[in-house]
Amino acid sequence: KKMVDIEDGLFREINKMAVAFKIGWLQLDCRRWIERKLLTVKSVEDRAYVFNESYYVLKRLGKNEYMEMFVNEIGGSADSIMFISGYLNDFDNLETEMLYPLLQLAGRNYEVILDTLTKSVANNPGLGKNAMLVLQNINMWCFQADWERWSSLFNKITELPEI
Repeated sequence: KKMVDIEDGLFREINKMAVAFKIGWLQLDCRRWIERKLLTVKSVEDRAYVFNESYYVLKRLGKNEYMEMFVNEIGGSADSIMFISGYLNDFDNLETEMLYPLLQLAGRNYEVILDTLTKSVANNPGLGKNAMLVLQNINMWCFQADWERWSSLFNKITELPEI
């Protein structure tokens, strides 16, 4: 058995059925379909579609493999920084669970994280849940690369009323 090429809009439902009813061959075909999609991504919209489907599968179905494929293919590249910047523009309103794959996509490019945190602290009266989560999970060695900017951010954080 083999899944035929399907429209993007049908993938989510087919994948949900494959997982819910434990149809092994269909789960494998869904994985192959995502792999093909990921390898043939040509636009930001296509990339966002694959990311959003991978995130949906992670969050709703508890399967991390699609997100791992996405991070391995896109993560750490110059394209990944431009891509995650679109999501990080709404940093304070993002679902907390979405931060983990976005941080993985950022890789060692901590500048995008620093810029996001700086903007969040400047625009909010306190330290939001997403900023707190990032600060709790970030590799502290990243501060060495741009200590002055990180130090400035930390000074702003210590001035917050809740700290």
